[in-house]
Amino acid sequence: MMKAKRRGIIRKLKLLIIGLLVAALFSGIIFPYSIFSVYPTVAVETNEMRQQKYKEDLAVLQSLYEEKALQPDYVVSYSISLLALYEMSWLTDFNRPMKRAQWGQILTNVQSAKNALIHLGFQESMLSTEAKMYLEQMVDLLMHMEETVAYHINKQGTYSRKRINIAISNLQNDIAFSLGLYTRFWQEYYNDK
Repeated sequence: MMKAKRRGIIRKLKLLIIGLLVAALFSGIIFPYSIFSVYPTVAVETNEMRQQKYKEDLAVLQSLYEEKALQPDYVVSYSISLLALYEMSWLTDFNRPMKRAQWGQILTNVQSAKNALIHLGFQESMLSTEAKMYLEQMVDLLMHMEETVAYHINKQGTYSRKRINIAISNLQNDIAFSLGLYTRFWQEYYNDK
């Protein structure tokens, strides 16, 4: 009688352990950034046309930067941190996986770019009204992106793969929009000179 009871308890314990392992494996698949995930990576899904447009816009900014880099001024020197944000591999490479640790680097780059723009706004008193408008919009957008990325870093363990892909897509859109704003700011600033 005791042996049968013991076997029943051992069998229930085995089923419980198997059930917990299956649940952990399942949560690692559905929630890629959870603590149970063996490979905490999400494939970044990018629209090919959007990716091509982004690369073209980035090439325009890089050529503007290289043109003025020989005679650096405040705008050129503060543009380095923005280029670091815009040239991140998950933005420029097609279908590149994004690891959980990269969110911290994104947050650092967004904060650095925001700080550079704020310093640029205080350093340059010779900005036109339109250039100031672009700069203000960029700072607002980067502050929003900073809050969003910080929120996702804190909550990403509970995010499903679909929700992470939506967050990445929204972040790509915001960064692409800020790239356009900064290119227009750059052109406006140097057209006035």
